[in-house]
Amino acid sequence: MEVYLSQRPDARDVPALRDALEQACRLAREAWPDVPVNEARFCAALAGLDPTVDGVSPERIRELALGLACADGHEPALVRLEAEYFDGVHGALKGMKLEPDVIDEVLQEVRRKLLVGDPPKIAGYAGRGSLRGLLKVTATRTAISLLRKSGRERPGDDAILDQTGERDPELDFLKARYRGIFRDAFEQAVGQLEPRERNLLRLHFLRKVTLEALATMYGVHRATIVRHLAKIRDSIDRATQQELRERLGADRREVDSVMDLIRSRFDVSVERLLATSHE
Repeated sequence: MEVYLSQRPDARDVPALRDALEQACRLAREAWPDVPVNEARFCAALAGLDPTVDGVSPERIRELALGLACADGHEPALVRLEAEYFDGVHGALKGMKLEPDVIDEVLQEVRRKLLVGDPPKIAGYAGRGSLRGLLKVTATRTAISLLRKSGRERPGDDAILDQTGERDPELDFLKARYRGIFRDAFEQAVGQLEPRERNLLRLHFLRKVTLEALATMYGVHRATIVRHLAKIRDSIDRATQQELRERLGADRREVDSVMDLIRSRFDVSVERLLATSHE
């Protein structure tokens, strides 16, 4: 319990907390009798979830225990994962009408992404969403990436992600893990811009001045404004990426995933930053 309390000072009712943690550990052991439960690590992982332990559903508790055991490489846990949670993966890939060799490659890459590493990513994702959903979304994204690289991507492949009916646990994890670091890196990147460049961003994103109106204000062609904005966006992208790599020292693929997330939310991020700036 001390491990939990050290990470969750908001937990007040100590006797009730002790009972809830004991119940969670007991549920984990009963769910997977052939899978070892490291109680200290399990309680630390419970502390990292948004609700207090008494608000975590039994299904999340079972999936958290299994995910942590898989991260530790316990064979019975890995067998259970394949047998009981990969059905959604097979269904999703079958729906994409992939060739058998592509399906095998996707499955191997999913296992590598989630089960290999220090620590394996499944340890961070477990309990933060549906384990079956995590596997399905990871497999679908991996399949689309492989098709894209091989030139076999079909129009509309990205829409398959929306059809899974699942939130993307990987992006949720990245947002939770890197929110503060990204905000600092992004603010620093914007702060490095020239005053004229920041003013252009403020006019376009915050005050919603159109490209045509900006062109008139600056006495240039609309295409020139478009080029300026593209150059500014590229400068922010490169500066943010460099700062993230320096501060995180993270795996290149993980930094790239964070940058993909940043790019997808660029306009909103700029607008929010400028709205809170007192410059």
